[in-house]
Amino acid sequence: HISRSQRLQTLPLWLRLGVVGVGTGVLAWWFPEIQGIGYDSVAAALNNQLAINVLLALMVAKLLITAITVAGGVPIGIIGPVLVAGAATGALGGMLGGWLWPEKAADPGIYAMLGMAAMMGAVLQAPLAALMALLELTHTPTIMLPGMLVVVVACLTSRQLTGCEGFFISSVRYGLHPLQQPLMQALSRVSVPAVMERQLVRTERMITLDQARRLLETNPMWLVIERSSEDKPVLGLKAAELARWLLEHDKALDGEVPPEDELIDLLEIPGQRLEMAPIGLQATLSEAFLKLQDSALGALYVVHGYRPKQQRISGIITRGAIERYYHYTDARQTDARETDS
Repeated sequence: HISRSQRLQTLPLWLRLGVVGVGTGVLAWWFPEIQGIGYDSVAAALNNQLAINVLLALMVAKLLITAITVAGGVPIGIIGPVLVAGAATGALGGMLGGWLWPEKAADPGIYAMLGMAAMMGAVLQAPLAALMALLELTHTPTIMLPGMLVVVVACLTSRQLTGCEGFFISSVRYGLHPLQQPLMQALSRVSVPAVMERQLVRTERMITLDQARRLLETNPMWLVIERSSEDKPVLGLKAAELARWLLEHDKALDGEVPPEDELIDLLEIPGQRLEMAPIGLQATLSEAFLKLQDSALGALYVVHGYRPKQQRISGIITRGAIERYYHYTDARQTDARETDS
């Protein structure tokens, strides 16, 4: 239920990551065993080498931190933490059985193994997978009968009492957080400079004909139009639009000399102007994609530098540039389309 929380997903990304990091750090200060995948803790629980307070921390804190991390959109694995929490729960049950019935109770490691299978079956709602994992880990067919008992009870309890549909079914039904989607995970590994367009020039809104021609001498792809007020968004205009307007303007003059004080309003010439917002040079494509989605912008301009007056625009990244990065085009299909055309 915590991992499906919509309230956490509405918080800013930095706040979600901060909550997860601070919570994990605070708990790890007293119980460092909750960090990481936890397979060393599983091995210690199977060998009955962990104290009761550590087992309680693994059972409660590990499961809670994992749920909050998943709800916060941090891409993590779910199998490892589930096995750790299950092993700790089973080991505690084995210790309790040893205290109550010391003559009949088995080794706590057996209960830890059964707890792993029960937790895996309950969280994933995959009892057969949990039983097969139990058999592969132990290579002992005689453990299947108690394994079936604990797995069936755990699955029925989680499904009937808490309404748990299984982690993967819930992910399909309620949707993964954007940062956990395969596409976003791929984009998070690539920085913005890898796909940004660097050919740009900065200009004011009102320019003369000579200034316009000098801007086009460097063959830029984009014109970054800076506004007179910080409240107004920075605009991006394709340099080809200005070049086309100059050609049409020269044809309209028909050899006449234009006035020296004639100004060009870059917001009035025909062409599509994109509202842009800044993004840091160290940002990833996933951050740029989410910012474009949330702000409904057409493009982002990449800034370099920390002081506002010393920031330099290094490039422009558009929604199309991100889409071209992850779209796959079959070369044979491209050749066929070119042949047909």
